[in-house]
Amino acid sequence: MSGGAGPAPGAFVPASQLAAATGEGFRLGPDAPGVYLFRSPRGEIVYVGKARSLRRRVLDHLRAKIGKDGTIVAQSASVEFVPTSTEREALLLEASLIKQYQPPENVLLKDDRSYPYLAVTGAEEFPRIVLVRRPRRAPGTLLFGPYTSAREARSVERLLGDLFRLRRCVRLPRAACLYYHLGVCSAPCIGAIDAAHYRADVERAVRILRGQAPLVRSEVEAEMRRAAAREEFERAGLLRDALAGLGALQERQSVVGRGTGRADVLALAYPNDPASLRVALGLLRVEDGEVRGTEPHLVAIPADDLPEPGEVLRQFLTQYYGARVELPERIYVAGARPAGIDATLDELFGTRGVEVHFRPTGRYAALGRLAERLARATVDQVVPRPAPREVLVALQNLLALPTIPNRIEGIDISIFQGFEGVGSLVVFDRGSPKRSEYRRFRIRGVEGTNDFAMVAEVVRRRYARRLAEAEPLPDLLLIDGGAGQLSAAVDSLRSLGLEERVPAIGLAKREEEVYRTDRSSPMKPNPNAPPMLLLRAVRDEAHRFAVTYHRTRRRIRLREELDGARVRPGPAPG
Repeated sequence: MSGGAGPAPGAFVPASQLAAATGEGFRLGPDAPGVYLFRSPRGEIVYVGKARSLRRRVLDHLRAKIGKDGTIVAQSASVEFVPTSTEREALLLEASLIKQYQPPENVLLKDDRSYPYLAVTGAEEFPRIVLVRRPRRAPGTLLFGPYTSAREARSVERLLGDLFRLRRCVRLPRAACLYYHLGVCSAPCIGAIDAAHYRADVERAVRILRGQAPLVRSEVEAEMRRAAAREEFERAGLLRDALAGLGALQERQSVVGRGTGRADVLALAYPNDPASLRVALGLLRVEDGEVRGTEPHLVAIPADDLPEPGEVLRQFLTQYYGARVELPERIYVAGARPAGIDATLDELFGTRGVEVHFRPTGRYAALGRLAERLARATVDQVVPRPAPREVLVALQNLLALPTIPNRIEGIDISIFQGFEGVGSLVVFDRGSPKRSEYRRFRIRGVEGTNDFAMVAEVVRRRYARRLAEAEPLPDLLLIDGGAGQLSAAVDSLRSLGLEERVPAIGLAKREEEVYRTDRSSPMKPNPNAPPMLLLRAVRDEAHRFAVTYHRTRRRIRLREELDGARVRPGPAPG
């Protein structure tokens, strides 16, 4: 994030409250794994579920009219999505939220059963790996997990214990036990290994638990080869089996350190759709390293002056935490520290003992990414509709257009290795695609890869016909490209006497620079501002339409070449 002057956003509103008030409560979610929460009109949790595809699973709920699904929908006014990186993460998050909220429609997972963790008892001279159900924040103890079942946790415990020959006994015996004679314990009890070498083996096990198995794999492979060379075939076989088991540990586990306490994790998401004049903030409530609640919030933003992230964050912190009595011990914000935020933090938290961290690392970096996915899913849940009039007015002001750009036409060229050059034209009417007026062009008068000449040909053919048929002209013509493409388009407009009647701009990719004929250098507006989102939508739609047509032409050409090869006559008989 970066700070800077900008307009102050309005008040934040819980996403479920806004969705219920606007009637947009049931919207399409992302096609990704995660957790979904049905909320009542009062914002209470009715049901928590998980899914491999949030979009498809929630659609199944909404289509149901009877039974449990029908009851859930009847009691609900909105649905909230929390996308996760994996299905496993969704499973654990679902269990945590059900235990926290106790939704009336969730029958299972309401008990107080805790998921298992693996603890490395670092305070002991010879540490062990043990399974724990209710992890305690003991000094020197590292916790890994949670695991989805005790069987899974015990299999990992056994794998690492056998692989690195770690002790199982609670107290060191006076004589070597059976595990030593089986070759799966290094027997620190009888001094068969010193503390330094034993702790080195423990560190290797910890690296695997932290998701660094590839770094240890080469060491295990080398040890397996040495055991085979010494004809210790049982040890070599055990290491071989352990290598196969390491594949199941590639997914990094969450680490819960000492004194985790209560923390909030925040992340912002700006809209990708010009119709959504909102910014979302995703908040995760974390207790003892476990997510205990999700709170997405939305705030309205102006169309003509996008507030900086620092200003949006300042507004949320003041509104959300300013009057609260109970505060978290720490707040983690996904993103860089905005300029000028320190005064707000001192005023809100200076005397209240709350630490605020930006760009967190480790466990809270992963939670920051989860908060970002929550914010993104929230801001993207917009019912498709045309861009509001204020966005079109803001675009008029940005480009100094003579009229509001109610009709925008976009042109793009697609070509591959100098063959089958095609052009596309798309039309946006009052900010919404008008697909019935899309047009495709096969390039006729240009050979090779002259992109500028192709743009000129498409513009000339398009608007010569519009003039001949007395059809309406666009309020803005957008060319996918930079100064060269724009100049070629303007030359064609000038040849038709339309240079003054059809304002034209170029929008270049990557830097999202806007080229105008009345400026020597390109404009560089905020690419996430609503007017720019509309221009980018037109440009990207023109590009998609051109590429789709070009692929069609290439398939037709390939089919014609293959058909010609089949019917070509062979040599005449001698």
